[in-house]
Amino acid sequence: MRKELAIFIVLLSIFLAIGCAGNKQATPAETPVVTPVETPVVPVSAVTPQPLGEGKIVEVAIENFSFNPASVEILTGDTVRWKNADSVTHTVRGPTFESGELKKGDTYDFLFTDAGTYNYNCSIHPSMKGTVVVNEKN
Repeated sequence: MRKELAIFIVLLSIFLAIGCAGNKQATPAETPVVTPVETPVVPVSAVTPQPLGEGKIVEVAIENFSFNPASVEILTGDTVRWKNADSVTHTVRGPTFESGELKKGDTYDFLFTDAGTYNYNCSIHPSMKGTVVVNEKN
């Protein structure tokens, strides 16, 4: 009985070794080289894309985890352009607009067509707050 058990274990070991060796896949002789291509990200308004208006463009810098200036006053038809000067990603999110993620150097433009006060913040860093006051153009 011991001899039969020893033969069984030897045969089982052989079958396991053959089974494991049979699962190897052939490696290709040449691996294709893939060159990554960086696609630029263009933030889009969450409501609708906004064309630039006939009015002026007012710039707000995003720097040192704040909007500078924190408050701007414009007329209907004017555009606010936010530019991220920080090395970290920020967003601009207001009641009718949202930039998406802005990396260092990215800008986001929004054309204001309705009068009112628009409070906004960075959705990643909610302590960053700003205000756009839009007055009716005469």
